[in-house]
Parts: sequence; structure tokens; C-alpha cells
Amino acid sequence: MKKRVLVLNCGTLASTYINMLLKNNSEFELWGASTYNNHGEYIYKNYINDIPNISSKSFIEVLNEKIEKHNFEFIITPHEDLALYLQKNKDIINAKITCSCYETALLCRYKSKLYEKMKNYDFTPMVYKNDIKTFPVFMKKDDDQGAKCAFKIESHDEFVFYSKKYLNMIVTEYLPGDEITVDCFTNKNGKLLFINPRLASRVLAGIDVHSKTIRANEEILFIAKSLNKEICFRGYWFFQIKKDRFGKYKLLEISTRLAGAFALTRAYDINLPLMALKDFDDQDVEKYFESTNKLDVETDMQFFARYKIDIKYDNVIIDFESCFKDRVDELFIAFIYQCINNNKKLIILTQDESISKQRLSRLKIDSSIFEYISEITKNENCILISDNESQKSGINSFSICNIDSLIDWRN
Repeated sequence: MKKRVLVLNCGTLASTYINMLLKNNSEFELWGASTYNNHGEYIYKNYINDIPNISSKSFIEVLNEKIEKHNFEFIITPHEDLALYLQKNKDIINAKITCSCYETALLCRYKSKLYEKMKNYDFTPMVYKNDIKTFPVFMKKDDDQGAKCAFKIESHDEFVFYSKKYLNMIVTEYLPGDEITVDCFTNKNGKLLFINPRLASRVLAGIDVHSKTIRANEEILFIAKSLNKEICFRGYWFFQIKKDRFGKYKLLEISTRLAGAFALTRAYDINLPLMALKDFDDQDVEKYFESTNKLDVETDMQFFARYKIDIKYDNVIIDFESCFKDRVDELFIAFIYQCINNNKKLIILTQDESISKQRLSRLKIDSSIFEYISEITKNENCILISDNESQKSGINSFSICNIDSLIDWRN
């Protein structure tokens, strides 16, 4: 029987990739949960939307009810606040929290605590109180992440202005270099098994939407190993660094969750959420990191639409000339197999069944998965896939270029 995993706050970008990596796993069964309807319901086949916010007094009670009802053994969370709260209350939550411990979660949430912890290392940035002698400096929220409430301060007047406008801010030396994110993995024995630095050349809403791998030089390796030595990490985690004006890397922050752009690591054939689950299930995961792909990888991301359409159908009529040309749309093939998996009847509309079967054979497509008709009869239980406008009267129709609107990403 599969062990059930709950992804709490499953509407984030990282949660989307967690779903991709675990939804068909033979060992773990994935569920998603949110406090309100969000993108998670479009991608998680098993979805819960009525868990209260952590600010609610009933949060743990309701969470434990869900754990008992659905037999969840593990919880994955893609947010620092949730990780901190869950680890703080782990003794009264009836499932394993698959991230680093409470003390580490505190360091991930509060930069001031992190810098104090690592103050004896020269990669820790200089922190100012009111003793700023030269500008620019950098001001950011102590307990936030990414670029939210973060400012380059050019003068004493700006410093006074932002100090009055925002509470709980921290001021550090200004780091003009490129931002590097380093994805890491530490096993249950504290051994650092994976270090993957990547350069973010374009950032949107705090997420590296364009990034590429860089070499883990001795300086980056030293920072990673030092953090792992001083801080109790387990499973996936990451840290961010930038170069100062002398070209030396300085630490920005750390996190005990999966970064929004961790998907780049998939090209190495490394499944970080699966490795974390196996590790927290007391399995030995070291061997999985010994044969990773040695590649230079670059990735780019953008918003991606998924759909819920108020339509029911059991039959799919496919206009042969529109859909089967010299090359076949790969997403169309995915839709065909979605139909087969869901027991939908696939019907090809063609004027010559024999010629159609010959072309399907050349395209390496099994012609036996289809039925064949030469004209459309009125059928309220079907849809049509066609670019031919003359065929679309009185039937719900989709051009081949819009086939993605019919893909059910939960499956």
C-alpha cells in the first residue's frame, strides 16, 4: 500500500513541480491541500480545500482530523512560515514534517538570527544598526523572503524614511553582484549529498524564471559545507549568495523548502521531493546522488494556463486532415492517451479509411485505437477536434492549437 503524502499549501510553483515528480510514484500517494481554492485544484488529483489558516485556533485540530481520515504519513510544505509553524508543533501533529527542524526553520525565517549564527565566517555580510558610514546599503525585512520589502538605500535620508515606514527591517552591506541560488540536499546523517548552484538572470515575483547552472567553485563549496556544518539541515534546502564590491560571495538567506525554480535539478535526474520522503522514511538515499547527469542546464519559465471546462463527453471526433499531417502535435498525442485512460471513444472523421490508416502507420500511430466515420451525426455526448470551420456547427469544437485546454493536468 502506498504511503500518503500531504502537500500543504499546494498552489505554489514549487508545489506544481512536486506534483509532477510524485503524482505517479509507486511508493507514495500524493495529496494537495489549501486553505482556499487555488491552482492546486487544477493539478492535484486528490485535493482538499478546507484546512484553516495557521492563524486559526482550529488549525492543528482540523489538520490532525485530515491526517487520521486520509492516513497521511508525511507532510511537505513549500513555505517558510508553514515550515516554522509545523516544526514548532511537530509533537502534536500526527505526521512527519519533511523539512529541517524548528531551530533551523527559525534561522530560515529570520535573517538576523542567521547572520548572528554565522557571524564568525567572512561570507556573512556586514550588518548595520545606526552606524552607517557609507552608502549605498541594503535594507530588507528580517522575516520575509525574496525581493519583498527590499530596498537599495542611497542616503541617510532614505534610511530614515524606510526605517519609519517599515518595521522589523535589517540593514546590511550592499552586494552589487549577480544573485546565485544553491540547491542542496542533506541526508538523515547530516551528510551533504547535493550542491547545485544556478545563476538567476531574470526574476519575477521573487522566482528565478530564467536560470542556468554554474560551476560549484571552492568558494561556493566552502559556504555550502560551512552552513551544513553549523546548521542542522535535513532533506532539501537552499541558500542564496551575491558578490560584494570586491568580488567575494556573501550570504543572503537560507531556506528549508524547495525553491520556486528547483525544477532545473530535474535535468540531473534528481527527484528532490522523492529523496526527502525516502530519507524521512529512514531509507538510504546516498546512492541516488552518485550517478547524477553531468550537464550544463538552462531553464526558462512563464505563466502556464490550466483549464476547467464545464463539458462532459464520452466520444471524441477527430478531423483526420486537421490533426494528422506530416508531423503530429505532441500535446495532441497526450490528449489521445488521456482519452484512452478515461475510456473515451476516439472516432476519426475521414473520407477514406484506408488512406487514413496508411498515414497513421507512417506516423507510427496504432490505427486500431480509433473508430472511423465519414460524416458527423448529431451527438450531444461528443466533442470535435478540427480546424475546419464548416464541420463545427452544433457541436463543441476545439482547434488543434487549443488542445491544451482539454488536458487534465491532475492525471
